[in-house]
Amino acid sequence: MRITGVLEVTLSKPLPEEAKSKVVEVIQYLNNVYLKRGARDPVEGAHISSFELKEDKIVFVLETGSRVRIDEASLRIRNVLAQELGKNFRIGIRGLRLIEPKIVLEGSISISLSLPFVKNIYSDGTKTVVELSELSESDLKKPIFLRLLRLVEEKERRYRWGGKGEHWVLYKKSAEKTVKFFDDPNKILEDIGWIKRVSIGQWIYTPPLTHILNALKRLFLDEVVKPLGFDEATFPKMYPLEVGLKTGHLKGVINSMVFASLPKTYNIAEFEPLIDYMYVMDTAPPEEVQKYLEPPSYFLCFAQCEPFYWFFENEILDDAVLPIKWYDMSGPSFRWEAGGLHGIERLIEFHRIEIVWLGKPEHVIDIRNKLMERYEYFLDKVLDLEWRFAWVTPWFYEQAGVVEEKLELDINTPGTIDIEVWVPYKGGRDDKKAWLEVGNISIHGTKFTEPFRIKHNRGEILWTGCSGFGSERWLVSLLAQKGFNPDNWPKKFLEYVKKEPFPRSVLTVTYPKTKDGKEFLKNIIKMFEGLGNA
Repeated sequence: MRITGVLEVTLSKPLPEEAKSKVVEVIQYLNNVYLKRGARDPVEGAHISSFELKEDKIVFVLETGSRVRIDEASLRIRNVLAQELGKNFRIGIRGLRLIEPKIVLEGSISISLSLPFVKNIYSDGTKTVVELSELSESDLKKPIFLRLLRLVEEKERRYRWGGKGEHWVLYKKSAEKTVKFFDDPNKILEDIGWIKRVSIGQWIYTPPLTHILNALKRLFLDEVVKPLGFDEATFPKMYPLEVGLKTGHLKGVINSMVFASLPKTYNIAEFEPLIDYMYVMDTAPPEEVQKYLEPPSYFLCFAQCEPFYWFFENEILDDAVLPIKWYDMSGPSFRWEAGGLHGIERLIEFHRIEIVWLGKPEHVIDIRNKLMERYEYFLDKVLDLEWRFAWVTPWFYEQAGVVEEKLELDINTPGTIDIEVWVPYKGGRDDKKAWLEVGNISIHGTKFTEPFRIKHNRGEILWTGCSGFGSERWLVSLLAQKGFNPDNWPKKFLEYVKKEPFPRSVLTVTYPKTKDGKEFLKNIIKMFEGLGNA
């Protein structure tokens, strides 16, 4: 890789004749020493090809390598000139301009870049040239080139990498279980009126389904989470954009995130035109409402673990508090899905129990391994489900816009294990679409401890991990294999369902909507009579 450009240095006053020899001396020092510093191979450093003195300006033609980029070289030139000209001639530096910068990369790069300072990208088959607009001194002081080069590299990797489905490796699976139920539980739940759609990807869960869902959550907490010593925390569900920038989600999955805006003012009088319009027209046009809002400054809960890293930002931890193990189940998560929404298994607003932990690498790995053991026990012995574990593209790479070239099955390194359950109504065991991902377990390494500057008091490496229990998906999976007859439900789960009286179903003149749905609900109520009110 080579970077070229013309650096124009503006001085506080014209150069006197006696200063010109000093400039030549400075350039020799820069080319021979300072612009090579940090590069083992001089070719990877920077070089001033030529220069021109113009009254109160000095113009340099620069060529740099990958170790000393052109932004670094420009600032090095500025600093040396400021020191030598200031000390000897009382001449300061007014500013810098980098004109016609170009990044020349070996090979053909198959990407596009939508950045305001990227003018053009072209390739001749042997090299790719990225032409940039003129950059100011303030631009050069930002790590624009470093980030741009990383972006080019990551986008090229992503282009070659493909999707998550291509990099799925089976890790472990259960024995085949006898299944007698093959209907879609989502359709049944809607037909009998236990759920009601209120918007795209959003449902109201009536008391019966809420009761069953909460029983499953309590069972999971008692069988998996609490035995491992996790403590409950309450996380906010709306985060500043800067948090998503540090986690990487804004750069990786911004197209799936839901954003929030604040009103421009708290003064209700300023909303009067909009209120009058809505009163008379009985409609709330989004484009009109938008005029009264600030630009989005928050995003709604996406991964649910973000506040954990946010809480420990800039904190210094010692061995006495490690490892730290929390879980949160205080509210919904939000993901905008363009397609594929189905019942309560693929939603825009959904609920989960998020398990997060922080410690040294050995802590994080040990906790993950114990979690896997508890999950396997929960799936196999408690719920009696047919399941499998798969080692997949690490979610935090994929969702943060960072991908790896190859995937090796080493569960003691940063990565993700998906937990999948067979849902017979979608197809046979050999059909990958008939397996529903209900959760995952991830080791992040330093992916979050570094940007949030979470440190150990003796400088030891800290890692994080997380695991998400998608409540609705777990319930759909259970119903998909066991059906709606409580006699077929796992014994332990049924005990938790029976701990409190079963709530009444909604059965009105107009609800459920269809005659078949009403009849089906009456049959289910009979099956649930032994559980309480039904």
